[in-house]
Amino acid sequence: MDPFSLLGLPRRPLLSEEEIGTAYRKLAGELHPDQEGGDAAAFRKLGAASAIVRDPARRLRELAGTGSSNSLPSQAAVLFPQIAAVLQQADTLIEKHSVASNALSKALLSAPLKSLSVDLRASLLAVGTWRNSLEKELIRLDAAWPGVDQDAMHLVADSFAYATRWERELKERELALACTK
Repeated sequence: MDPFSLLGLPRRPLLSEEEIGTAYRKLAGELHPDQEGGDAAAFRKLGAASAIVRDPARRLRELAGTGSSNSLPSQAAVLFPQIAAVLQQADTLIEKHSVASNALSKALLSAPLKSLSVDLRASLLAVGTWRNSLEKELIRLDAAWPGVDQDAMHLVADSFAYATRWERELKERELALACTK
């Protein structure tokens, strides 16, 4: 299945959420199983195609061929120690808070939890800054399309995958931290 042709979209590195959404909604309205003449299997394929083209990492891998660059992106290597440490600290402190049995135990965790909140924000900012640079790289790749080096596309795809996963994990811990208050 070619997700681009299924959605009627051009095979390009850069697609706006608006054009993806418009293409998806148009076809979803026709294929939805609750509609007369709808097709459940085609509707599932449409959903899978939409998921691929909405995710920059998956979209770039689809364009470059499957696989990855098999190397850790340099910015991921720089950020990894910070992200790993703050996620581990978050898991530890949130767990300690959840098993704290009295007000004194919870009060003793107050300062470390506040510090964790600052560290989570700083890590989210670092990942967000990296993600913004990746968005600019995506624009550059699109401008050079189709004469783009596949290794470069794989590297940007891998970078998006790390940035997206870390951003999601940091936001999950931030939400869990907010529930401790």
